[in-house]
Amino acid sequence: MTEKLPKPDPSRFPDLQAKHLVKLPAGTVLGRISFTMGAHPAHWNTFRHYGPTTLRFDHHSLPKRDGQKRGIMYAAVRKVFLTPEEHARSPHPLLRTCLAEVFRDSGTIDTITDTPTFATFRLAEPLALLDLVDSDWITKAGGNAAISSGLRSRCREWSKAIYNHYGDALDGLYYASSNFPAARSVALYERAKPKLPAHPTLLQELSSARLAPELEVYADDLDCDLI
Repeated sequence: MTEKLPKPDPSRFPDLQAKHLVKLPAGTVLGRISFTMGAHPAHWNTFRHYGPTTLRFDHHSLPKRDGQKRGIMYAAVRKVFLTPEEHARSPHPLLRTCLAEVFRDSGTIDTITDTPTFATFRLAEPLALLDLVDSDWITKAGGNAAISSGLRSRCREWSKAIYNHYGDALDGLYYASSNFPAARSVALYERAKPKLPAHPTLLQELSSARLAPELEVYADDLDCDLI
Protein backbone atom coordinates (compact mmCIF):
# COMPACT_ATOMS: atom_id res chain seq x y z
CA MET A 1 0.00 0.00 0.00
CA THR A 2 1.29 3.45 -0.88
CA GLU A 3 2.14 5.52 2.18
CA LYS A 4 -0.09 8.55 2.63
CA LEU A 5 1.09 11.84 3.99
CA PRO A 6 -1.01 13.04 6.96
CA LYS A 7 -2.03 16.65 7.42
CA PRO A 8 0.73 18.77 8.96
CA ASP A 9 0.55 19.41 12.69
CA PRO A 10 2.92 22.31 13.48
CA SER A 11 2.74 21.48 17.18
CA ARG A 12 4.84 18.42 16.34
CA PHE A 13 7.46 20.31 14.36
CA PRO A 14 10.78 19.99 16.22
CA ASP A 15 13.12 22.86 16.95
CA LEU A 16 15.49 23.21 14.04
CA GLN A 17 18.87 21.59 14.52
CA ALA A 18 21.88 21.49 12.25
CA LYS A 19 21.09 17.86 11.37
CA HIS A 20 17.73 18.96 9.90
CA LEU A 21 19.32 21.39 7.46
CA VAL A 22 21.18 21.27 4.19
CA LYS A 23 23.44 24.30 4.00
CA LEU A 24 24.43 25.04 0.44
CA PRO A 25 27.57 27.21 0.41
CA ALA A 26 28.12 30.17 -1.87
CA GLY A 27 29.25 28.88 -5.25
CA THR A 28 26.95 25.84 -5.23
CA VAL A 29 25.60 25.25 -8.74
CA LEU A 30 21.84 25.04 -9.23
CA GLY A 31 19.98 24.34 -12.47
CA ARG A 32 16.48 24.98 -13.70
CA ILE A 33 14.29 25.03 -16.78
CA SER A 34 12.11 28.10 -17.28
CA PHE A 35 9.68 28.94 -20.07
CA THR A 36 10.67 32.28 -21.52
CA MET A 37 7.66 32.72 -23.83
CA GLY A 38 3.93 31.97 -23.61
CA ALA A 39 1.23 33.26 -21.27
CA HIS A 40 3.50 33.38 -18.21
CA PRO A 41 7.11 33.96 -19.36
CA ALA A 42 9.83 33.58 -16.76
CA HIS A 43 13.55 34.29 -16.73
CA TRP A 44 16.17 32.01 -15.19
CA ASN A 45 15.96 33.89 -11.85
CA THR A 46 12.20 34.48 -11.72
CA PHE A 47 10.31 33.61 -8.54
CA ARG A 48 6.65 32.84 -9.26
CA HIS A 49 4.40 35.01 -7.12
CA TYR A 50 1.21 33.57 -8.58
CA GLY A 51 -0.28 30.56 -6.89
CA PRO A 52 -0.73 28.10 -5.53
CA THR A 53 -0.58 26.06 -8.75
CA THR A 54 -0.53 22.26 -8.92
CA LEU A 55 3.20 22.06 -8.14
CA ARG A 56 4.35 20.22 -5.04
CA PHE A 57 5.59 22.89 -2.63
CA ASP A 58 3.78 26.10 -3.56
CA HIS A 59 3.31 27.99 -0.28
CA HIS A 60 1.18 30.84 -1.60
CA SER A 61 -1.78 32.27 0.28
CA LEU A 62 -5.39 31.76 -0.81
CA PRO A 63 -7.24 33.02 -2.71
CA LYS A 64 -5.01 32.25 -5.68
CA ARG A 65 -3.77 35.49 -7.15
CA ASP A 66 -0.82 37.17 -8.83
CA GLY A 67 1.49 39.69 -7.21
CA GLN A 68 1.36 38.33 -3.68
CA LYS A 69 4.42 38.53 -1.46
CA ARG A 70 5.05 34.80 -1.42
CA GLY A 71 7.11 33.52 -4.34
CA ILE A 72 8.77 30.23 -5.20
CA MET A 73 11.46 28.86 -7.49
CA TYR A 74 12.09 25.16 -8.20
CA ALA A 75 15.61 24.09 -9.16
CA ALA A 76 17.94 21.10 -9.17
CA VAL A 77 21.10 20.71 -7.13
CA ARG A 78 23.81 18.18 -7.80
CA LYS A 79 23.53 14.99 -5.74
CA VAL A 80 24.24 12.18 -8.19
CA PHE A 81 27.95 11.70 -8.77
CA LEU A 82 28.88 10.61 -12.28
CA THR A 83 31.71 8.42 -13.46
CA PRO A 84 34.16 10.03 -15.92
CA GLU A 85 32.44 8.12 -18.73
CA GLU A 86 29.00 9.39 -17.71
CA HIS A 87 30.30 12.93 -17.39
CA ALA A 88 31.81 12.73 -20.87
CA ARG A 89 28.40 12.01 -22.40
CA SER A 90 26.50 14.27 -19.98
CA PRO A 91 28.48 17.40 -19.07
CA HIS A 92 25.36 19.01 -17.52
CA PRO A 93 24.16 16.44 -14.92
CA LEU A 94 21.59 18.89 -13.51
CA LEU A 95 19.83 18.86 -16.86
CA ARG A 96 18.54 15.31 -16.34
CA THR A 97 16.93 16.23 -13.02
CA CYS A 98 15.35 19.33 -14.53
CA LEU A 99 13.96 17.36 -17.47
CA ALA A 100 12.53 14.73 -15.13
CA GLU A 101 10.86 17.33 -12.94
CA VAL A 102 9.40 19.36 -15.82
CA PHE A 103 8.53 16.83 -18.51
CA ARG A 104 8.39 13.23 -17.28
CA ASP A 105 4.79 13.37 -16.07
CA SER A 106 3.71 14.20 -19.63
CA GLY A 107 6.06 11.63 -21.19
CA THR A 108 7.31 14.13 -23.78
CA ILE A 109 10.29 16.47 -23.65
CA ASP A 110 9.00 19.40 -25.71
CA THR A 111 11.89 21.65 -26.66
CA ILE A 112 9.77 24.09 -28.65
CA THR A 113 6.53 25.19 -26.95
CA ASP A 114 6.97 28.39 -24.92
CA THR A 115 10.75 28.26 -25.50
CA PRO A 116 11.97 26.21 -22.52
CA THR A 117 15.44 27.35 -21.48
CA PHE A 118 18.00 25.58 -19.30
CA ALA A 119 20.10 27.67 -16.93
CA THR A 120 22.76 26.97 -14.35
CA PHE A 121 23.92 29.49 -11.77
CA ARG A 122 26.19 29.66 -8.73
CA LEU A 123 24.81 30.87 -5.41
CA ALA A 124 26.10 34.27 -4.39
CA GLU A 125 25.39 33.56 -0.71
CA PRO A 126 24.77 30.40 1.35
CA LEU A 127 21.28 28.90 1.63
CA ALA A 128 19.74 27.08 4.61
CA LEU A 129 17.22 24.46 3.45
CA LEU A 130 15.03 22.07 5.40
CA ASP A 131 16.16 18.54 4.56
CA LEU A 132 13.04 16.50 3.77
CA VAL A 133 14.83 13.42 2.48
CA ASP A 134 18.20 12.73 4.13
CA SER A 135 17.40 13.82 7.70
CA ASP A 136 14.93 12.62 10.33
CA TRP A 137 12.99 15.91 10.33
CA ILE A 138 9.96 14.56 8.49
CA THR A 139 9.69 11.61 10.91
CA LYS A 140 9.99 13.87 13.97
CA ALA A 141 7.34 16.17 12.49
CA GLY A 142 4.82 13.33 12.08
CA GLY A 143 5.15 12.91 8.32
CA ASN A 144 6.77 10.39 6.00
CA ALA A 145 8.56 9.97 2.66
CA ALA A 146 5.36 10.69 0.72
CA ILE A 147 6.20 14.38 1.08
CA SER A 148 8.44 13.90 -1.99
CA SER A 149 6.09 11.67 -3.98
CA GLY A 150 2.57 11.75 -2.56
CA LEU A 151 -0.51 13.85 -3.17
CA ARG A 152 0.72 17.30 -4.16
CA SER A 153 -2.14 19.20 -2.54
CA ARG A 154 -1.16 17.72 0.84
CA CYS A 155 2.52 18.52 0.22
CA ARG A 156 1.56 22.14 -0.40
CA GLU A 157 -0.13 22.18 3.02
CA TRP A 158 3.15 21.02 4.55
CA SER A 159 5.17 23.64 2.70
CA LYS A 160 2.87 26.40 3.88
CA ALA A 161 2.99 25.12 7.47
CA ILE A 162 6.80 24.90 7.37
CA TYR A 163 7.06 28.41 5.95
CA ASN A 164 4.75 29.85 8.61
CA HIS A 165 6.34 27.93 11.49
CA TYR A 166 10.04 28.54 10.91
CA GLY A 167 9.95 32.01 9.38
CA ASP A 168 13.23 33.48 8.18
CA ALA A 169 15.24 30.52 9.52
CA LEU A 170 14.73 28.72 6.19
CA ASP A 171 15.38 29.72 2.60
CA GLY A 172 13.42 26.75 1.27
CA LEU A 173 13.18 22.97 1.03
CA TYR A 174 15.56 20.21 -0.10
CA TYR A 175 13.84 17.08 -1.40
CA ALA A 176 14.06 14.01 -3.62
CA SER A 177 12.75 14.21 -7.17
CA SER A 178 9.69 11.96 -7.44
CA ASN A 179 10.56 11.17 -11.07
CA PHE A 180 14.27 10.62 -10.44
CA PRO A 181 14.67 9.61 -6.76
CA ALA A 182 18.48 9.54 -6.81
CA ALA A 183 18.48 13.25 -7.64
CA ARG A 184 17.87 16.21 -5.37
CA SER A 185 15.80 19.33 -5.98
CA VAL A 186 15.13 22.52 -4.07
CA ALA A 187 12.06 24.69 -3.64
CA LEU A 188 13.30 28.17 -2.79
CA TYR A 189 11.06 30.64 -0.97
CA GLU A 190 11.16 34.30 -1.96
CA ARG A 191 13.49 35.12 0.94
CA ALA A 192 16.25 33.30 -1.00
CA LYS A 193 16.11 35.70 -3.95
CA PRO A 194 18.83 38.11 -2.71
CA LYS A 195 21.21 35.14 -2.45
CA LEU A 196 21.11 34.39 -6.17
CA PRO A 197 23.79 35.77 -8.52
CA ALA A 198 23.32 38.63 -10.94
CA HIS A 199 24.04 36.41 -13.96
CA PRO A 200 23.78 32.69 -14.84
CA THR A 201 26.77 30.55 -15.77
CA LEU A 202 24.83 28.88 -18.60
CA LEU A 203 21.68 29.96 -20.42
CA GLN A 204 20.64 27.78 -23.34
CA GLU A 205 17.34 27.09 -25.10
CA LEU A 206 16.48 23.38 -25.08
CA SER A 207 16.09 23.50 -28.85
CA SER A 208 19.75 24.45 -29.32
CA ALA A 209 22.13 22.11 -31.11
CA ARG A 210 24.51 22.42 -28.14
CA LEU A 211 22.15 20.44 -25.87
CA ALA A 212 20.81 18.02 -28.49
CA PRO A 213 23.17 15.08 -27.73
CA GLU A 214 22.40 15.18 -24.01
CA LEU A 215 18.68 15.54 -24.59
CA GLU A 216 18.71 12.37 -26.65
CA VAL A 217 20.53 10.50 -23.88
CA TYR A 218 18.24 11.80 -21.14
CA ALA A 219 15.04 11.24 -23.12
CA ASP A 220 16.06 7.59 -23.37
CA ASP A 221 17.01 7.44 -19.66
CA LEU A 222 13.64 8.92 -18.65
CA ASP A 223 11.62 6.92 -21.20
CA CYS A 224 10.30 10.12 -22.78
CA ASP A 225 9.62 11.15 -26.35
CA LEU A 226 11.68 14.07 -27.61
CA ILE A 227 10.36 16.77 -29.91
